[in-house]
Amino acid sequence: MTVSIPRISERLRERTAVLVANPSAVTERTYEMLTNVEGYKTLTPSVRQDIEASIDLTTGLWFQSLLTGEPPSSEDMERFQEFGRRRFHQRVPLQSVLRAFRLGSRAIWRMYIELGENDGPLVNELLVSILPYLFDYFDVMAENIAQNYLEEQYRQARWREALRHQLYSIVFHSPEDHKGFRETAEALGLDSTAPRVALAVDVDLPTSSLFDRERELDRITLASARHLCAVPDDLVRAWHHGRMVLWAPCTRGDSINRTDRQMTERANALVSAIPELRAIGVGLMNEGASGWATSVDEAVRALDFSPKHRSQRQVAMYSSIVLEESARHASNALRYLVSLLEQLSNEPELVATLQTYFEQGQRRGQSAAALGIHPNTLNYRLERIEALLGASLDDVSWIARLDIALKLRRVMK
Repeated sequence: MTVSIPRISERLRERTAVLVANPSAVTERTYEMLTNVEGYKTLTPSVRQDIEASIDLTTGLWFQSLLTGEPPSSEDMERFQEFGRRRFHQRVPLQSVLRAFRLGSRAIWRMYIELGENDGPLVNELLVSILPYLFDYFDVMAENIAQNYLEEQYRQARWREALRHQLYSIVFHSPEDHKGFRETAEALGLDSTAPRVALAVDVDLPTSSLFDRERELDRITLASARHLCAVPDDLVRAWHHGRMVLWAPCTRGDSINRTDRQMTERANALVSAIPELRAIGVGLMNEGASGWATSVDEAVRALDFSPKHRSQRQVAMYSSIVLEESARHASNALRYLVSLLEQLSNEPELVATLQTYFEQGQRRGQSAAALGIHPNTLNYRLERIEALLGASLDDVSWIARLDIALKLRRVMK
């Protein structure tokens, strides 16, 4: 600290000693003002206790400097700087941290004025010598803590970026490293066991510099989180073979088909909302390092399979080409197709109705007769199937998917 510390009179020294003897008065007054500041309103008890300790230290160093005429020691400053680093991890905004210093200096000044309000010479000393030093002291301390806050923020960003690259390396190059995947994901605050869907995105980006590209990708990722119903920190981004990849979290326990329908809606909303997005390919829900990689491959294949000459931006779902892909990737296709009938399993009559409907060549009259039910009952059941699956029995693609799913069901029995 390079601020000039004023020499104080014996009268002011005595009054300062009174404040030093009761530091809680300053701390409580400052903390009471802080509780109304954004960023300090909803803190946990442990963080509040830490903030009270930082107020004690800051005001204590101020009083000590006045009484001794010496600036804080390097050990004291290291303790002080540690509070700045912790505020970043406690998610207290920097603006709120700096405002706390203004409130702290105000609390000290008010207490001094209260002690010397009827003492003319003391008030004069406070105004001429102490007030400028008070401003300088808290300015320097605020600059110091802001620097440490920002340095910690930078270190955290670099650390997270290194972890993200490590995670991508595992997913794309060594997906069998289950332990490494789990540890790296958890270090990033991610649930390594949670299912995710990959989106491969064709995106228009500035070509001026790598920094500009990364900044634009960060902006797009943040904007995408809302449309994908994800917390920004839980949406994982990568750059893979010239495309942006997003791994979006899914609801644990949902079927592949239900998740696929949700992602269809969300991806369409996303591509409509962000002008820089040209097209989005969407893979199937999966989990683990190999599952993340598989979902990316599916999303990329869905994009590559979509029409090359299109007049408008579009979403390409892997589920829409799952039959074409089944010959090459039978296990993934099987998981998707089986999941369709699993959604009907709680109402067995629906599976039987669908089976008969296909056996009767999708003729409703013959199907109702074969089932021994009224045609209206058949219509209700078919509408129920469409509602549960988000399907259309007039859509050739859905007819093909359900027909294959029923045939697989017979084979697997």
